[in-house]
Amino acid sequence: MEKRAVSTERLYGRLVRRILERSGREGVGTLKELGEWLRSQEWSSATLRLYRMALLWYFVDVGGQGTREEVGAILGMEGAVRKKRRGGPGKRRKSEKGWEPVVEWLRKRPGGMDVALWMEAAMRAGYRPGEWWESRLEPAHRRLWIPTAKGKRDESGNRLRGVGIEDEAGCIWRYLDFASESDWQVVEAAMLLRDRLVGEGRSSPEVLASYAQWLRRAWDAVHGTVRPRMTLYSARHVFAGRMKKAGVDRRTLAAAMGQISTKSGKVYGRALHAGTVKPVVVVPEVLVNTVRTPGMGLAAGGLAGGGLADGSPADGSPADGSPGGTSFSVSPGG
Repeated sequence: MEKRAVSTERLYGRLVRRILERSGREGVGTLKELGEWLRSQEWSSATLRLYRMALLWYFVDVGGQGTREEVGAILGMEGAVRKKRRGGPGKRRKSEKGWEPVVEWLRKRPGGMDVALWMEAAMRAGYRPGEWWESRLEPAHRRLWIPTAKGKRDESGNRLRGVGIEDEAGCIWRYLDFASESDWQVVEAAMLLRDRLVGEGRSSPEVLASYAQWLRRAWDAVHGTVRPRMTLYSARHVFAGRMKKAGVDRRTLAAAMGQISTKSGKVYGRALHAGTVKPVVVVPEVLVNTVRTPGMGLAAGGLAGGGLADGSPADGSPADGSPGGTSFSVSPGG
C-alpha cells in the first residue's frame, strides 16, 4: 500500500463521504453505477481527478476491493463531462517568493506600471481583486473602507460569510487604518488609479483581466516555467503571510481579510516565505470581536446594521475619528 500523509488520507475520507452521500441520494448502488455517475457530472478535470484518486484509495487501499488497475478502469475519466474553468487562474503562489524581480520587470514597462502598483497596494490592504473597484478612501484618518465581496446569510439571518459593518443597502464593509504614511500613499495611489480608469469608462472585469495577463507575462519572462505563478489573488496571500509572520492572532487576521471565521485563514499566506516588509495596518476591535473561532463562537455580540445618511458605512469608531479599540499595530520600519 502506498504511504500517504495523514492529512491526505483525511482529505480523501471527506471527499469519499461527500461523493458516496451525493451519489447515494441519486440511487447509485454499485461500483459500476458509481463510475457512470462520476462521468456524468460536470466537474473540472482537476476535481474529477482528485475524486477518482480518493475513491481509488478508499476501494483499493482501504477496502481491498480489487487492484488499482481494475477499479481505475471502472472509475476512469474517459468519456467524462469536463467542465471548463470559469476564467480562474489555477494554482497560485501563496507567498511573495519571486516577486521582487517580477515587480522590477513590470515597472520598466508602461503597460505594467499600473499592475505593479495594484499588486503593491493589495499586498498592503489584503483585499480581493473584485473588492478594489468599490473600495473607498477616508484620507483624514488614513482609512480604507473595503466592501466584503463574500457576504452571506442563512435563512434565519445569521451571517455565514463576511465580517464587517452592514450598510442600509446590505453591503458589508470592513476598514483598515494605516500607521505608515508610505504604505498609505501606495494604497491611495491605487485608488486614484481606479478613479482614473472609471473616468475612462473602463470596467472592473476588463481591467482585472488585463492586469492578470500582464502578471502572467511578467512571471514567465522572469521565471520561465517555474510554477505556481504569482496571480492577482496572490497579493491577498502575501498580506496574510506578512501578518502571520508579525505574530498577528487569527481573529485579527480574519477581521482584516473580511472572514467571519478563523478557519478560513489557515489556507492563506506563508509566514515562512514572507519578506522583510512589516504590516502597518490597524485592525479595529469592533470587527475583531465579531470573528468566530470554531468551537468557541464569538467573543462578543455581532454588529448591528446601518449606515450614514449619505450612504457611507458607519465605522463604529469614536467621534474624533481615531481608531476605535485598536487591537493590532506594528510600528513602521524593518
